[in-house]
Amino acid sequence: MQILRSALDFLGGPGPVALAIALLFATPVIDRLFVRRKRVGFRVLYNSKIGLGPEQLHDGTDAHAPQLRELVRVLDRMSIVVIRVRNSGNYDIDPDDFDRPLTFTFGDRIVWNARVSEAGSEELREEVRRSLQFFGRDTGQARVSLPTVRERMALSVGRLFRPGPDRAPAVAEPVWHGVRLDGLTLRRKQKFKLLVVLREPEANRNGELGKDVRVAGSLGNTGVLHDEKQERLLTLPRLTGGLAAVLAGVLVLTLAWTPGSQDPTVACGEGELRVEGSSVFMPTMQKIAEQYQKACPQARVTTEANGSIEGFRNVEHADPGAPLIALSDGEQNGLDVVAHQAAIVVYHVITHPSVGVDSLRPDQLRDIYAGRYTDWSQLRGGDPLPIRIVSRDGDSGTRKLFEGKVLDTREGALTSDDCRTARLNPQASVIRCERKRNDDVVREVAAVDGAIGYADAPSVAEARKAGKLEALAIGGKMIDTTTGIDAGYPFWTVEYLYTKGRPPADSLGHRFIQYVQGHNDARVRMTDAGYLPCPKESGTEVLCTQR
Repeated sequence: MQILRSALDFLGGPGPVALAIALLFATPVIDRLFVRRKRVGFRVLYNSKIGLGPEQLHDGTDAHAPQLRELVRVLDRMSIVVIRVRNSGNYDIDPDDFDRPLTFTFGDRIVWNARVSEAGSEELREEVRRSLQFFGRDTGQARVSLPTVRERMALSVGRLFRPGPDRAPAVAEPVWHGVRLDGLTLRRKQKFKLLVVLREPEANRNGELGKDVRVAGSLGNTGVLHDEKQERLLTLPRLTGGLAAVLAGVLVLTLAWTPGSQDPTVACGEGELRVEGSSVFMPTMQKIAEQYQKACPQARVTTEANGSIEGFRNVEHADPGAPLIALSDGEQNGLDVVAHQAAIVVYHVITHPSVGVDSLRPDQLRDIYAGRYTDWSQLRGGDPLPIRIVSRDGDSGTRKLFEGKVLDTREGALTSDDCRTARLNPQASVIRCERKRNDDVVREVAAVDGAIGYADAPSVAEARKAGKLEALAIGGKMIDTTTGIDAGYPFWTVEYLYTKGRPPADSLGHRFIQYVQGHNDARVRMTDAGYLPCPKESGTEVLCTQR
């Protein structure tokens, strides 16, 4: 169930998953009604010999015995193919809808005759007869209509029944190897059967009768020609329906599951609890709080992202035992305030792609923020590009961490509100603006040429993948993909939960902190968000005690 819940969160939550289910069910309908809305289906219903073999039809004295033997020989090498054609879509098919007409060929077998049957109306029968054409292998050979083929067939059959001396001499006639429906109009739901009489070529007098039937032709971009006899294992309705069923199962099981009644590791508390502070960590904490409330219906946990410093200040001034927890990016000091470690948060120094550097030393960063460097050409040469600093506001724990662990000094004065020019102080040599949240910093750095800023790794991740900004090494140190922190990398901290005094063991605050620190659901949430949980996580216990 924890895996299913993680999968649901990865897909965006119940709302997006429900929308995806609806779209998956709608996809075949949309495809049939709008994308490939015109459909012609065909199926070969019968493909076999006529069935009359060379039996003795006379006693040897019949005057017509030679003609009968010739007829039996001819019929024994003949076969019939029955093909059903139908408009299986929801729209009429017009001649202009065909890029290539519907065409049937039969290997080496020669077309002897054809017939239209089981047409829904006499008008359809005449329409099919009109569009039916016979053609040979020679591409330069003219195509002929059904009446012409039947006239020639009557002459050929007539010669078989004339007595020997009176039999007309053999005449070389065109040989037809296929039929096509050129200019066919087929209204919605109309269908018909095409019966084609075939005979084997003289060169195959004693061989097996052919079975080959090939169908060609195509409709335009809005249509599809398909063989109704072919049962494909993977079809669009089956694929989309299967995916929709899987997503629906995940959604129903996850929403219907009541972990409080099934997971004995959740210690439920009652009453109300407020969690405020870090805007970086609060989205993850909000999801953890929602999980806890599902497990514990008697608990109500609210959250507010008002900044690490303000959140800590509110806890410091609260009464002992108050149902209030502060989230802080890094350790804070206060009277009678107790710290509870949650997870490691890694940060990046980020720049706009136009900057063209991939590493800065701490002293270079100090000089940038102090205004000793004002243009990137001073650091990397090349064309001039003004340095534009995008910082967090004064209540930010991220800013406090950056100043303490990277700069080792305070940031300078605010000079800009648009992060592009020093409009607030035109005489200033430094362009420096502030933003309230880390994701606001990420958006600004990605949008402004020459911008530099800082933010937590989860906030930076998507923009880095899209190539909208660059994450720099600090003093040659990078983020390790396994532990998250390279040895000596300075820009990281521990996320703390602060309470006024130590909450009683049976209080909601104490049990919620236990849930955050130790329960698998909470740890999965933090890991999925890009953090390294402090408790029970290999390799992080030592790191969590360092800050």
